[in-house]
Amino acid sequence: MLKKNYLLLCFLYIPTLLLAQTKAMYFDSGWKETQKSNAVYYRPLPFLKSGTLELLRDYYVKGDVLQMQGYFAGGKTKNLVGDVFWYDANKYDSSGSSYINKTKQKKLTYYFDDGKIWKAVEYGDSLKSGKTIEYKPDGSILGEAIYKDGYIESGTVGYVHSTSDYKRYNTKTESDEYVSIPPKAGTREYKKVYYWKKNLKTAVEYFYRNDRVVQSRHFDESGDLIQQIDSTSYFYPERELKNGKYFYYYTQKSAVAEPPSYIEFKSFPFSEVNMEQVNYIIQYRGAVRFLEKHPTDDLYREIVYNFFKDNGVDFIQLKRDDNDAIWKPIEKYRDAEAVFISVSDVETLSKEVIFQRFSKKTWTNPYFKNKPVSEQLYFSSFNFMGKRTRYSSTGKTEINEKESQLIYISLTPGKYMILRRNGGYFIPKSSGDVIEIPNYVQE
Repeated sequence: MLKKNYLLLCFLYIPTLLLAQTKAMYFDSGWKETQKSNAVYYRPLPFLKSGTLELLRDYYVKGDVLQMQGYFAGGKTKNLVGDVFWYDANKYDSSGSSYINKTKQKKLTYYFDDGKIWKAVEYGDSLKSGKTIEYKPDGSILGEAIYKDGYIESGTVGYVHSTSDYKRYNTKTESDEYVSIPPKAGTREYKKVYYWKKNLKTAVEYFYRNDRVVQSRHFDESGDLIQQIDSTSYFYPERELKNGKYFYYYTQKSAVAEPPSYIEFKSFPFSEVNMEQVNYIIQYRGAVRFLEKHPTDDLYREIVYNFFKDNGVDFIQLKRDDNDAIWKPIEKYRDAEAVFISVSDVETLSKEVIFQRFSKKTWTNPYFKNKPVSEQLYFSSFNFMGKRTRYSSTGKTEINEKESQLIYISLTPGKYMILRRNGGYFIPKSSGDVIEIPNYVQE
C-alpha cells in the first residue's frame, strides 16, 4: 500500500510542479534566444532537480508540445547524462541518445507531457544496469526490463532509440563522443511492446533474441490478433517476407495514435500468380511493370515483383506499398519509351489456351547471324522455354530444355499473361499479341 501511495503522490506532485514553473527561456527556429512573440521553442524554468542532476525539457510554443527531455550535470545543458529523447511537433518520437551516467544519481525518471511518470531507469557505474520500468498514461506498467552492462538482458520495454550505443560529453572539448562497450556474451531475450493510445490495448509485440526480432504479433484496436510473423515467414538468406505486412509504427512514447502504414508482401509459385487489381501493364525497355489504381482517387501505384527460392522451389514475391506518397497521377509513369497496355484490352483466356497460342512460335538471336553458332528459343513445355545452340563447324547441337521458367500471371479473374523468368513476356490481345524477348527476334 505504501508503494501505491508513493506512486500516486508522484503522479500528483509532478504536474503541480510543472504548473508552478512560470518562468521560461524562448528560442527561435535556429535555437537562438529571442522574445516570446518570435519564439518557436521555450524552456521552462527553474529546472527540475534529481540529486545533482537537472532535467532539461524543451517545448514547441505551438500546442505546448514536449520537444525533448534529458538530464544534464554541472550546470551545463550540453553535459547530458542518461537517456535523452526528442519529439516532433505532432508528439511523435523523433530520435534519442544514451549517455553514460557516472554521477551519484543512479535512478533517472522521465515524464509524459503532462508530468506523469513515463519511465524510470537505473544505472550502474556508468551504463544502464538494473531495472527499467515504463508506464502507460493511466499509471499501469507497460513493462519492466533488466539491463546489465548497458545491454537489455530480459523483460519488456516500450520505445527505445537504441539498445547498446552510448555517448559521453567531453568537458575539455565541450562536444559529444561515442563510447564503445564490449559485446555481450550469451543469449539475451526480451520483448518490445507498443499500445494503442485510444484504449491502451497492445498494438504490437516484438520478441527479440540478441537484439534481432525473431517473432512479431500485431493486433487491431479491438485486441484481436491480425498477424504473427516468425522465422518461417521469410525467404532465406535474403530475409524477404513471403506473405504478410511490414508495418511502420509511429509512436508517441510507445503509444500508437493511428493505424500504421505498411508494405504488403504476397508470394506465389510460378504456376499461379495473382496480381489482383492491375489496371495497366507498362512496356519499358524490354521489361514490364504493373500499375494498380487507387480504390477512390485517380492515382496509381506500382506492384513491384522479385524472384526468390525457398527449399529449391521458385517463387515470385509481389510488394505493395500503402504509403500515401507512393500513389501518383498516371502522368508520373509516362515516358517517351513507355507503352501502356490496358488490362481491359487483354483477352479472357485460360492458361492452357494462352500456352497453345504461343507455344508453336520460335525466336532466334540476331547477333549470331552469319556466325558459326546460332541460338533458338522455343516452348519446351507448359512451364519452361528451351534453347537450342547449334555449332556449324562441328554440326553439334546443345539443348537446354529449361532455359527459362514460365510464370503465368493472373491480371484479373480470367485474364492471363506469361512472364519469362529470364526476361520477356507474352500478352494475348485481340488487336494483336504483344511479345517481347530481349535480344531475340521471332522467326
